[in-house]
Amino acid sequence: MYLMLATLANYNGTFAENAKEAGIVTLIGMVAIFSVLAILWGVIELLHFGLNLPAKRKAKKANAAVADPLVSDPVAPAAKQPNETDDGAIIAAITAAITAARAEEGQTTGFRVVSFRRTSR
Repeated sequence: MYLMLATLANYNGTFAENAKEAGIVTLIGMVAIFSVLAILWGVIELLHFGLNLPAKRKAKKANAAVADPLVSDPVAPAAKQPNETDDGAIIAAITAAITAARAEEGQTTGFRVVSFRRTSR
């Protein structure tokens, strides 16, 4: 080791030769570092996959048990009542209607909804 360092310290080449040697050493170092990082990443991914596999199997079994109609609860959940509607769909429809009406009147500026209040029917 000492002999190699002493040889490198006493090396008297041209600038081009020195730059070439430095480039080769830099390239070898970068390849070594990125190779080790890639190997570490692969090991971490394998551990992640291996450690989460039992949890995924349990979740899949639980989902299969719930999805199986013969195993699930025989009492079906109550369906939505006819008067229960999706508020998001109503809001979207009202917003589209207001935008269309304002466009017919020539008003191109935006509007802002401040609040909603449900009224009795």
